[in-house]
Amino acid sequence: MPWRALFRTSGAIWGLVPVCAWMWLVSHQADFTTAPRYWAAATAQMPLVGIMPLALCAAAAAWEGVRLKRSRLVGPGAAPTRSFLSIALAQLHALWGVGAACVVWALVCVARLAEGGPGGPDLRILALMGLMVCTYTLVGYAVGWLLPAMLAVPVAAIATYLWLAYPVAMEPLWLRQLNGTNLRECCSYRQVLRPAALAAPALVAAGLAVAALITLIMRVWWQRLLGLVPLVAAVLIAVPLVKPLGYDPSQPRPTSALSCSDGTPHVCTWPEQEPDAANFRKWAGETAARLQRAGVSVPAQYMPTFANPHQALVRSALISGILLPASNFNCPAQGSWPGQAAYDPVRGWLEVTAGSTEADVAKHFDDGGKTIALIHQVRSLPPRTQLAWYRTNLATLTSCTEQPRLAPASYPGGTR
Repeated sequence: MPWRALFRTSGAIWGLVPVCAWMWLVSHQADFTTAPRYWAAATAQMPLVGIMPLALCAAAAAWEGVRLKRSRLVGPGAAPTRSFLSIALAQLHALWGVGAACVVWALVCVARLAEGGPGGPDLRILALMGLMVCTYTLVGYAVGWLLPAMLAVPVAAIATYLWLAYPVAMEPLWLRQLNGTNLRECCSYRQVLRPAALAAPALVAAGLAVAALITLIMRVWWQRLLGLVPLVAAVLIAVPLVKPLGYDPSQPRPTSALSCSDGTPHVCTWPEQEPDAANFRKWAGETAARLQRAGVSVPAQYMPTFANPHQALVRSALISGILLPASNFNCPAQGSWPGQAAYDPVRGWLEVTAGSTEADVAKHFDDGGKTIALIHQVRSLPPRTQLAWYRTNLATLTSCTEQPRLAPASYPGGTR
């Protein structure tokens, strides 16, 4: 069939505009964010954006299979001049063109997240997306041949969508690594994709493609069952690769890419953060200097996890991310964490000591001003007493039994 006729009659062409609009809307949702200027993180979002076009390719391919089956130009009693496979591939040219266009559009949708960053798209993800387009188009075409006309298109579309979208909400956690759409869990600046997270979905997709080809080539039902062999083999190889990953497809990024400054603390930035490096170093240094003057020990190294900083954000990140332990400290044996009551006061005291105003710090707490009032009282103590208050209550943050001593009156110099 001529290209013009293929594009005029293909269901994928009619679905291209709404699907591209859907991809654009998904990529512009408020929660659709990644590490700015980081191409690895941006392109890892492409399979998620590509779920709907893959379902479109599967549904349109099923429709093409149904149309050819109804035409009776191939199959029992027909005598085509070309092989069935060559006819099928000719029919799928337009669909693969649509799928390739959707892959390019998915890249356009996520490219804004990496704008201005060094390097370029992760070509491995683009290759995986191309393989998935070929695979689900072939699978949809096979479904069109195997199922009745009324079932083929909805089954191909819904099954493809469910397989690509729903394992992320299922257990075991490694199941989500097999369909290729879980790459979005990567990456912060300090992460890159694990090779296994790309190899496993590629294996499963290849197994599905071979299974679909066998189903199309074979004419006897028991011969078509042979298509299960490559699919089962691919899954058996892929599962051991992803079981150790759980939900996380990432691994640590080589630290050779870091650039570290002199001074206290050493501020280490990734290439994508270099435009902000001067500000990170300036504000982290100022924060550290104020804390040191108050007697607080500061870390030797600070590695920011974000870009486009401002002074208050750097100060807060340095304090909350490095000086304080996690706020969800786990104390399962006792069933409680007495030191939890000290977390916000200690954090607030550190931020005020580091240069934040009490008015700005008060915005972090929704307790009617109780925490900021306590911090104000502590700040009225002599410097050595403030330091003793800080060290005493900081220790309770890593203890499951120690009770905090927050009242300024319980320290020398405090008002009773």
